[in-house]
Amino acid sequence: MRREHRRSMCASLLGIAGFTLAILSACADDEQGSDQHRRGRERGGSRPAAAIPVKAEPVVRGDLLAHLETYARLEAERRVTVLSRTTGLVERLRVEEGDAVRAGQVLVELNQEEASLQLRQAQAANSEAKANFERIRNLHQSNMVSQVEFEATRLSYENTRIGTEEAELNLAHTTIRAPMAGVITQRLVELGDLVRGNQEIFVVADLDLLLARVFVPERSMYQVHPGQAATISVEALPGQSFDASVRMVSPEVTPASGTIKVTLEVAAGDRLKPGMFSTVRLITDRHPQTLVIPKKALVLETEEDDVFVVVDSKVRRASVELGLIEGDRVEVLAGVDEGDMLVTVGHDGLKEGSSVRIVGLATEMTEQADSTRVRRRRPGRGERP
Repeated sequence: MRREHRRSMCASLLGIAGFTLAILSACADDEQGSDQHRRGRERGGSRPAAAIPVKAEPVVRGDLLAHLETYARLEAERRVTVLSRTTGLVERLRVEEGDAVRAGQVLVELNQEEASLQLRQAQAANSEAKANFERIRNLHQSNMVSQVEFEATRLSYENTRIGTEEAELNLAHTTIRAPMAGVITQRLVELGDLVRGNQEIFVVADLDLLLARVFVPERSMYQVHPGQAATISVEALPGQSFDASVRMVSPEVTPASGTIKVTLEVAAGDRLKPGMFSTVRLITDRHPQTLVIPKKALVLETEEDDVFVVVDSKVRRASVELGLIEGDRVEVLAGVDEGDMLVTVGHDGLKEGSSVRIVGLATEMTEQADSTRVRRRRPGRGERP
């Protein structure tokens, strides 16, 4: 009995020991799995963050201008309204709007019947007065008429002669001619209209040279002088500009507005027309072949002038010194070099060392530049340069 009791106690002790070893083994396995899971999480946390897509453009060289900007309507240098000098019906129209004419060219012809009749009447009266004057003059030489009668006859003859010349002039005025070379900008009569004296018939303008009259603030008056270069652009021709120059500067300041009048001239060519609304830029300074960046490359979240430069797919923040500003382009005096790629779209969330990926048109430009550099490699032996 004792032997069996000891045997059962030993079996129980062995069972308890085995169960304890199983528990310890399971705990060890759990701890090992936790360590592996922790190491896996640590390895996953050390992976680099995804690159931020941005757009970028290179720093380039170009000409920048400082200017005063104002607005004006273009007008012809010379513009003449042609008036009728006599009365008559419009019988022939020789030109139309848009026609180029030379000085003295016939524009319109009026009916000449009435003017011709008046001329014949004047000529008849003049002939009669002339014959009477010659008769009285012969009598006066013989002392057969008084001096008073002779002077009255001579004066009557002079008046009829002047009347004849006036009738001839009225007849000539039935043919209306261009007072100068230019282009017909307006035709104000129709065929068959009755035209009266001093009535407007045509408008002729010299369109070779156009003028723009602008008003510059008094504080800027010493930045403008005759011969100064300028540019003119018009709404009808977006993206185009035309060279102009200052013709004259008014010597006085207008008290009511505190401005001075500046007159510019620009060659019309075949594009600019009188009456166009134009933007006038008076060039006050010029910086040729300076470093230029897009204005949108500047970081707006700070008061300093900063940009993000892309280097090896990462960005670094650079402080820049700015110069002239022209439209959407800015001059850079220091801080970046020619060819540096600057972030222009996608500044939000960027910080020093952020990984970026250039996308869009700028990427294509960069790839083209890289392929160009490859094509321009140094030729090997036996190759023609």
